[in-house]
Amino acid sequence: MNNEIEKNIKISQNFLEKKDFENAEIILLKNLEISKENFETFFLLGTINGIKNNLDKAESYLKRALDLNPSHKNTNLNLAIIFKKLKKINDSIEYFKKVLTLDKRNLEALCGVAQIYEEKKDLYKAKKYYEEALKIDSVHHVANHNYGKLLLKLNKHKEGLKFIEK
Repeated sequence: MNNEIEKNIKISQNFLEKKDFENAEIILLKNLEISKENFETFFLLGTINGIKNNLDKAESYLKRALDLNPSHKNTNLNLAIIFKKLKKINDSIEYFKKVLTLDKRNLEALCGVAQIYEEKKDLYKAKKYYEEALKIDSVHHVANHNYGKLLLKLNKHKEGLKFIEK
């Protein structure tokens, strides 16, 4: 890797730790003038733009990062989240499931795909993914809360309230 690119990534990570997204982005954009082949630059630019809610830019950067490293779990996860925010539901499901092929115990992906199925009114698919998340971490707050609400929708009130109260 080019020394200048490495240096800029370290500088941008220092800005990110301080939540100074503007300066982190400015530094990373300098990397694109040097090379358009650096995975970490595109990943970080995609992440920053996702945080800043520049969703179209985030999608573009993350897709380019995946071109360079298709099996990077966090890039796939971030792209799934961006697609969910953009209401590209089928794409979001596809990328959450890709994360699960890379890491079947990824709680964020399990809960993310469950939430989408719940929104699509496919409650039994949603239930399956929440249950899988709870097998991995029985005290996971989001999984418990959302699973409890789902059980209420399925008229399993007593059981649902137990999960909501956890």
